[in-house]
Amino acid sequence: MTIFTTLLAMPDQFERLLAQVPADQLDWEPANWAGTPAERFSARGHLCHLLDIETQGYQLRFRRTLEESLPALASLDGYQLARDNQYPLQDTAVQLDRFRTARLQTVDWLKAVPSSAWARRARYGDYGEVTLDGLVRLLVSHDHQHLAGMQWLLMRLNADLELALPIA
Repeated sequence: MTIFTTLLAMPDQFERLLAQVPADQLDWEPANWAGTPAERFSARGHLCHLLDIETQGYQLRFRRTLEESLPALASLDGYQLARDNQYPLQDTAVQLDRFRTARLQTVDWLKAVPSSAWARRARYGDYGEVTLDGLVRLLVSHDHQHLAGMQWLLMRLNADLELALPIA
């Protein structure tokens, strides 16, 4: 499996988890976040965050890494993005479609990058110097964190609300 295949699989993987959340619980948050493997977001929040980080984070980071000499890449405050973009007011179907489109754009763009450019470097927050290849791997890692966060959230929904959630 190539890294492109992994990246392209994410919207469908996330959609399958999102479908297990009852519509009236899309904004539910547990009283206790102990043990969460991702940021503290509701199911809708995870989705909106994935879209924002894709478009305002990684797409910009990738471009700057290719276009600039050792750029300093900023980390984004996910919780500030949630407030600024009013995540609870967003339509999940629209956001999922936007995420899917943005991810396709990301992968199409990355596929066009010449192999010699994958070694280009940037400085990224606490990570220090990273290559373009490293940034792409961080995006995959970010995806995995949010898939794990959704699994954790489904576990909490089941336990805290005593829901019999379908396993898909």
